[in-house]
Amino acid sequence: MTNEIWSEVLGDGLAVSLELPVGPSERPITAGDSAAHLLEAIALIEDAGPQRPKDEPQAPDLQRLEVKIDLLTDLVSSLLADRIPRGTPVTVSADGLVLSTCSLASDCDRIEIYPCHWLAQPVVLELGPILVRDGVCGASWRSPDPVLRDAIGRWVFRIHRREVARRRMQGGAVAGPDVSRRDL
Repeated sequence: MTNEIWSEVLGDGLAVSLELPVGPSERPITAGDSAAHLLEAIALIEDAGPQRPKDEPQAPDLQRLEVKIDLLTDLVSSLLADRIPRGTPVTVSADGLVLSTCSLASDCDRIEIYPCHWLAQPVVLELGPILVRDGVCGASWRSPDPVLRDAIGRWVFRIHRREVARRRMQGGAVAGPDVSRRDL
């Protein structure tokens, strides 16, 4: 999928390609502040590294609390796992998304995106008109809410940053076919 073909959907900023559970939704649209809060909370949890020196042991009470929270998250996620759609290759940006196989009806006006693998909580976003080309479809986000668009942009950037770090750790190239910056 060539991102330039989809520039009217993805915009001119950063876009990343990855596999995400997404699908059409009948749920109410997630309020911009709520979606931004969820994406920021996920970022805080995923980006939080150890705050103490490695040789300093963690307090037993804190260890037990972390294990309990991890277990509770796993239990809730496993109970809701059947509600999460299968992962689909997508390209996402702060302006919209493109699905590699069109799984949206032309009258679809909202989509569920599960932004992380360990949380069975979707962000339901309103879509603009669906564009279909050669079995691939895409749509821009309809919400004019700048808080939501900024949160989605930061989420996309974090995905990009993680991919860059992963490739550096593997000694591979930094930029590849799954990450693009169209404003260069």
